[in-house]
Amino acid sequence: MHGGYFADAAVVAPLVAAISRAAAQHPPAVLADLGGGTGFLLERLAAQGSLDGTAMVNVDLSPRQLEQSRDRRIVQLNRSAAGVTREELYGVRDSEVTEVTHPGGLMLVMRSLLHYFGRDGLEPFLAHLRSQMRSGEVLVQQTACFTEARDAGCLNDLYRLMRTEKWYPTLEELQAALQQCGWSMIDIQPAPPLPLTSADLARRYQLSAADVEMIGRELSGKFGRIVGVFEPAPQGFTAYLHYQIMTCTAAPRAGA
Repeated sequence: MHGGYFADAAVVAPLVAAISRAAAQHPPAVLADLGGGTGFLLERLAAQGSLDGTAMVNVDLSPRQLEQSRDRRIVQLNRSAAGVTREELYGVRDSEVTEVTHPGGLMLVMRSLLHYFGRDGLEPFLAHLRSQMRSGEVLVQQTACFTEARDAGCLNDLYRLMRTEKWYPTLEELQAALQQCGWSMIDIQPAPPLPLTSADLARRYQLSAADVEMIGRELSGKFGRIVGVFEPAPQGFTAYLHYQIMTCTAAPRAGA
């Protein structure tokens, strides 16, 4: 799906590099990938060898996705990212025979996950993650967001017309939400955009040919062609999700 974007080593390399840099500065005892699916990201991190001695936990709701992970160094946890707790992640680590040598704390990573929580679920989810972290611990996320409000509006209209509740913030909105929920930004770097062809979207969201035609017509009428964001074609269209890689730390609590 989507041209193999989520299983492409070159595409994920900037995120792997950002996580590796953060882990070098704050070596974690446990690194958990929230919504990690098949474990591809953790497998790329494990292959580097720089996280030897760190327990790696793949957290996902789908047993079918978790079963596809082939690296025995990665522990699978069938759990919602919105409900997983620090105790569960450390419990997984403590139950495994893999020796944990890093004395550090918890690091969370996630890729293309936040939009599943919708507009209303964004801050509650970020606040839940902060509640599981100690001050100074790190979150590295690759999240779809847009620098321009028009671009975010176009993609949000697309997903609304496809009858989903996924939602994409602007970069400014996301930074404000992170700060509001107790996260301090360390670094922001762009990641490769994800092309979404109407043919792929039709397969994923069970859209009819009439649905695709209607969506293309409505978005073209409202937004026109936005190069690199929404590009109509004689048959269908291509939309693009733009990603930023954000490295954050859990900020100290007021009065702490």
